[in-house]
Amino acid sequence: MEFPASRIISAKSLSQMIKEAAESGQRFCFILGSGASVESGIPSGGSLEMQWMDCLMGRMEDRGMPPMDAGETRRIAEALHGEQALDHPFQEIENAWLRAKEAGRPVPSEYYFDIYRLRFHANSHQGYRYLEKIMERCAPSLGYHTLAKLLTENNLHNLVITTNFDSLVEDALFLYTDKRPLVVSHESLADYIEANIQRPIVAKVHRGLMYAPFNSPDTTKELKPEWERALRQAFSTYTPIVIGYAGGDHSLMSFLEQDSTAMPNGVYWCYRGKCEPSCLPGENIQAFVKKRGGCFVATGGFDALMVEIGKTLYGDDIRPGLTEKKLKKVLDDRVQTYNDQWNRLNEQPEMEEALRTMNAAEQQEEERRERQASLTAQDRFRRGFRAAKEGRLQEAVEEYTEAIRMNPGYASAYNNRGNLYRELNEYQKALDDYNKAIELDPEDPNAYFTRGLLYHKLNECQEALEDFNQALELGPDHPDCYYSRGSLYYKLNEHQKALEDFSKAIERNPDDPDCYYSRGLLYHELNEYQKALEDYNKALELDPGYASAYYNRGLLYEALGELEKAIEDYTRTLERNPKHKKACQKRGEAYAALGQEALAEADRKSAAAL
Repeated sequence: MEFPASRIISAKSLSQMIKEAAESGQRFCFILGSGASVESGIPSGGSLEMQWMDCLMGRMEDRGMPPMDAGETRRIAEALHGEQALDHPFQEIENAWLRAKEAGRPVPSEYYFDIYRLRFHANSHQGYRYLEKIMERCAPSLGYHTLAKLLTENNLHNLVITTNFDSLVEDALFLYTDKRPLVVSHESLADYIEANIQRPIVAKVHRGLMYAPFNSPDTTKELKPEWERALRQAFSTYTPIVIGYAGGDHSLMSFLEQDSTAMPNGVYWCYRGKCEPSCLPGENIQAFVKKRGGCFVATGGFDALMVEIGKTLYGDDIRPGLTEKKLKKVLDDRVQTYNDQWNRLNEQPEMEEALRTMNAAEQQEEERRERQASLTAQDRFRRGFRAAKEGRLQEAVEEYTEAIRMNPGYASAYNNRGNLYRELNEYQKALDDYNKAIELDPEDPNAYFTRGLLYHKLNECQEALEDFNQALELGPDHPDCYYSRGSLYYKLNEHQKALEDFSKAIERNPDDPDCYYSRGLLYHELNEYQKALEDYNKALELDPGYASAYYNRGLLYEALGELEKAIEDYTRTLERNPKHKKACQKRGEAYAALGQEALAEADRKSAAAL
């Protein structure tokens, strides 16, 4: 495969594109791999692999640990592979290591997690401490100064996505700017990644060290669904620039290669080398960049690239003399503040106990007011999100309202408040909020989806259908939207369209029991009993407490003449919902059909009492 030479550009060309983006409004984000950390003194994954293998095979010590016995390593590896704890046979790993040593290059990245598991098999916490140790004294290299400026200026290019466990980006922001980053270091926080956030965002897709990183083969094969949703949304807004990433972690690279991962403005993949096809990364990465309509960017490494960008965007502002003066002023100001506070504290006479007691409540209230006053719109949004999750709906409404007051252009706050009004049956308020969210951000598929849910609830079917269609046009990988549109088609008796949408929802979210249940109902109605049975079974496999699925599977068994199985399912329904009158009636009818009149009569009486 020959990659087009016209799509191999220089670092200077990329720098110019970023500069021009300020006028066009185009937004870039940065995907950082370990190659961006090497110049800060953090070893690459490849160099760690070589170091660990040398120790495992008895060649050298590793940070105070004596060389291990090679024979013992092989025995441990065979046992772990037999337990399916390793992805590759050890002989394959050993051969790859020997070939790498002979060629003077790193071990291929696909063996990283296997080697890690072997190196720290005796104590998994040791691996955590090992990584923490090699990172603790590393400071951001020169390139992070420019990156910090990019992340904080104009709020255009404010997103970093990284597979690294280090804190170099956050450290650079603290050192060089007055902006505090939003660090998303766990998948449960991924929904906070939004384009309208006025702070730098650092998304750590393999978690940060504070949460313990994914360090096993079984947890690095694919991204968590929360990350996938957040990154798909991000790539609809930001054009990714990939720096120092070799695609060897499986999870992120596999996600990037998915057909459903849209990058409407392409991708810029940076590599170390000349602007020549012979210097490009491997064929899989070339195929990916070509498929996305992207470009390769020839660089001299992370620092060289970022300095080039800095010169183009900021000119002399990044030169050592000016930067030194700014940093010194920040430091001097902090020292002066510290001294002033120290002096004030020590000049105050000791207050009497009675006075402290008398004023304690007043002081606490004042502190509370000050804390409230210091909250940002994003802080209010997060408080609203948390309150809604915990069922404190009215409090959540108040927090979103305050976020909107502080930032009238906060589309997500309008949308989320609309969701709450919908739950509270305040439908007009919900509709007003959804309309405002769409007005502010007409490219957000979720806003159309949630308004569609409201129209569906209000039985305004045509309006709901139009909104679901628009949501899927903007975000074609929205499983909930396919499910909701399928339910609407079901209501409208457009059965084939409903089937197609339920199936698409299942393709995108195969762990949702509701999708299988709804499709099973439709198959049941169409007399495709075997397909209906398979879907009911799958729904119950995913959710063994699904009472409605048991009931409808019971109806299906009854239609097939399998009355004993039907009775079992009606019984399971009643175990989970003792007030299910129809299940009680149907079980009674089944007992009667089998000649078990006493049981049938008991169910008839029970049903009459419900």
